[in-house]
Amino acid sequence: MIRQTMLLASASALFAMFGIAHAQTAANDQSASADAQDAGVEIVVYGSGKVRQEQTVSRKAIEILPPGSSPLKAVARLPGVALQSSDPFGSYELGTRLSVRGFNQSQMGYTLDGVPLGDMFYNNHNGLHISRAIAAENIARVDVSQGAGSLGIASTSNLGGNLEFVSRAPPQELGGEVALTYGMYDTVHLYGRLDSGELSTGTLLSISGVIHDASKWKGFGGQSGNKVNGKIVQKIGDATLTGWLNYSLHKERNYADLSPATLSRIGYDLDFLRPDYATAILLSQISANQTASAARRPLPFPTAGVAFPTPYTNVNDTYYDSGGVRRDWLGAVTLDVPLAEWLDASATYYHHCDKGSGGIYTPAVFSPDGFPLSVRTTEYGIKRDGGLARATAKLGGHTIQIGYWHEDNRASTDRNYYAASLTNRPDVTAFLTNPFRSDFLTDLTTVTNQYFVSDTWKILDALTIAGGFKGARVSNGITTTFGTPFINGKIAAKDWFQPQIGATYRIGQQELFANYAENMRAYISSFRGPFGTTQVGFEAIRNTLKPETSRTVEAGWRFDLGSVRGVVAGYDVKFKNRLLAAFSGANILGNPSILQNVGSVTSRGVEVAATYQVARPLALIASYSYNDSTYDDDTVNGVAFVRTKGVRTVDTPAHLGKGEINYDDGQFFGNLAGAYTSRRNVTYTGDVTVKGYTLFDAAIGYRFPLDSTFAGVEIQINAVNLTDEKYIAALGSGQFFNNASSLNNTLQAGSPRQVFGTLRRRF
Repeated sequence: MIRQTMLLASASALFAMFGIAHAQTAANDQSASADAQDAGVEIVVYGSGKVRQEQTVSRKAIEILPPGSSPLKAVARLPGVALQSSDPFGSYELGTRLSVRGFNQSQMGYTLDGVPLGDMFYNNHNGLHISRAIAAENIARVDVSQGAGSLGIASTSNLGGNLEFVSRAPPQELGGEVALTYGMYDTVHLYGRLDSGELSTGTLLSISGVIHDASKWKGFGGQSGNKVNGKIVQKIGDATLTGWLNYSLHKERNYADLSPATLSRIGYDLDFLRPDYATAILLSQISANQTASAARRPLPFPTAGVAFPTPYTNVNDTYYDSGGVRRDWLGAVTLDVPLAEWLDASATYYHHCDKGSGGIYTPAVFSPDGFPLSVRTTEYGIKRDGGLARATAKLGGHTIQIGYWHEDNRASTDRNYYAASLTNRPDVTAFLTNPFRSDFLTDLTTVTNQYFVSDTWKILDALTIAGGFKGARVSNGITTTFGTPFINGKIAAKDWFQPQIGATYRIGQQELFANYAENMRAYISSFRGPFGTTQVGFEAIRNTLKPETSRTVEAGWRFDLGSVRGVVAGYDVKFKNRLLAAFSGANILGNPSILQNVGSVTSRGVEVAATYQVARPLALIASYSYNDSTYDDDTVNGVAFVRTKGVRTVDTPAHLGKGEINYDDGQFFGNLAGAYTSRRNVTYTGDVTVKGYTLFDAAIGYRFPLDSTFAGVEIQINAVNLTDEKYIAALGSGQFFNNASSLNNTLQAGSPRQVFGTLRRRF
């Protein structure tokens, strides 16, 4: 509470500094006027002229969310997009899952201003989550392709679509913004931004910062994130030099994974035990006694007994504490040069440095003095350097592009243990030092080379054909400097010809489109990939393993009926060479896995979305998606034969329905949104499912008039999960399992109703 009080005091000082008083400059009035004009900006743009199913989510869609929310929550309103999160902001990385048309979060592509963000998985080896890459307030728009990603995107994970995040440019006028949010569970979010306007040198600068701190809605501890974002734009003759640098320090205490058994026995409110140290110690002691009793050995903790206290029946029901910390620097410099009237070129250099750690109190390894708990960490490091180059030539009716991407990524993954005791409780959200044990210390490399060639040919005013191809080779390497499994070697995925071809045809205000695309997903340099095994296991798969591939066919109609605009699309996707890691035992035990190709998946579906502009201030948005994704083959997971043929893929809802009412007349604004997600499979055989659910969110706000004492001031109130629905959000947080008999903790409960208030000042 002390930290929240300090944040509130700091915010009050900032508001005073930026003068809520009546005195305003002319530039301030222009800035506020521009914000009022933003009332007419569309929330969703339906991708006119694109040969793929593609939409753009505007900045307005992000601003209506509770401040601190991930931009993924704005994207979730689109057809075919399913987002689940166990926190109200969608920024808790371990408990947030995105899927599109049956492809999961790590099978899509992500960029920020063209810079690759990797596959955005929690144990990331080649990038970082968008929630850390930039403050959501600094995003101008998100371009989303649900099917085949564009040829030019810098990604080797986009079997499915891609999300391209574009940051706000520094404006021409001097100005800025400061906003304070306070809400339930001691949530405090403070955002400030200063824009220089155009300086005498032609330079445009912006700098901004975020402080976010919120307690968990259940259990102990909180989740916090501090960010600093800076951007500069400089004209150099006809060329433009753009540079940006973003810093993030992200700490989160985890929510406990649930299982159907713990849900029925304990309920949604089950979480980690902290601050109840005594129960955590007792559970570990009882587990050790049970092991000793089964082996007919003396009990190591006689006073603890051999029966777990109610409501626990297993040492893995829950643990004392778990959390993580990530520190990132991400920056880039881009030079855009018009070489001739018909020829443009651009080049980008980027660098990313990450240090991270995820920790959990484990009863599986005792501290050196025999204390029945220790803290197990998985510690990450990433140093990425890369470059992108692109040239665009306009020759008659042709727009020809060629591009190249290279990245050298040197990462590390270490597994360490730190001593705990009655008087020493290591902080799982800190970078710990002096481990008493290491399971392994590994260095990982990923070298990426990718090119593309494309041509968009406007044959007639009504007819455009776009086609091309890309190729990539990604080499992954591992060097184990210590520990077990001791594994060294390299593996590569390559496909130098991945074609795409599509067309659009306009009939008046209507547009038909169709597209065909092939994509490959490279292996990953982590223990989720081919290195999550032993040396013998790696040698067995090195020359036979195949990278995952996809073939996507989609077609649709973008309609414009005056006040109603939208899209209807259908798709057929074949996902081949599906990779599955065969695990055994509880997730906390860290058992090695063996990666294997286990057949293919067929996905077919339809998507319908529309916006009805009832009047200038009032718009209705609705969408419906049907997806039929099933496994084409039975599989062998470890030694188990698993009947999966014809079974719906895990974590893939068949039905998604979404609707919202938006009102904005320049002063009063509001949003009421509802979203339905149907039943999802938890296991590969489909014998365990979670029921569907419907969530409602709302926002209401007021902008003071320009001629008032409080010109430039906004008030906004947000409520999430209005009906206080109890539901299961993310699946697979502790991996997926074959069937009910092997199922372990792998479910995350969704957050309850929460309300937040925001005071914002633009100047």
